[in-house]
Amino acid sequence: MCLALMFTIQKLRHYMHAYIIHLVTKADPVKYVMSKPVLTERLAKWALLLNQYEIIYVPAKAVKGQTLANFLADHPIPANWKISYDLPDKEVFYIDIFLTWMMFFDGSTREDVAGAEVVFMSPQRQILPYSLQLSELCSNNVAEYQALIISLQIAINMGITTLEVFGDSKLIINQLLTEYEVRKDDIFPYFRLATQLLL
Repeated sequence: MCLALMFTIQKLRHYMHAYIIHLVTKADPVKYVMSKPVLTERLAKWALLLNQYEIIYVPAKAVKGQTLANFLADHPIPANWKISYDLPDKEVFYIDIFLTWMMFFDGSTREDVAGAEVVFMSPQRQILPYSLQLSELCSNNVAEYQALIISLQIAINMGITTLEVFGDSKLIINQLLTEYEVRKDDIFPYFRLATQLLL
């Protein structure tokens, strides 16, 4: 923070000689530099540089309070203003909260086996993991799509209405977001089924 202040002083030196500077920050770098009993070369140089200017430290919380006070002073309540004790309909105070589930899917293929892993996380942060072996060997992209399709079918069977979906395949995610085009014919049926399930 002191270094950032030094850079600012170097850039705005001509302004700082002419005015009193109010430094608004959560920490007080000026006070830190000046209160060190033994200053190293760099801190000593900064202390000498800071002493040239009239810098007043203002805590950030005090500025927030002052801002509110200035706003209230600029917008006074009219003398003829009456307080209304009538509350709006009670329905205004109630909102529907949709509890969101999270789902993480991953599909992978090795030489002799293909598999899918799915993890559901409930709104209460309970974790439900699933691990499946796919019936046929396929490419990694097809395995990713199959993992997604299986996990979406599980979510539908569980009655989950709101779901955030996460996957580690940038290709699959961007194809589903229609940012990438599906070019391979063997992937297109999986893409179509996944988009139908996402609706």
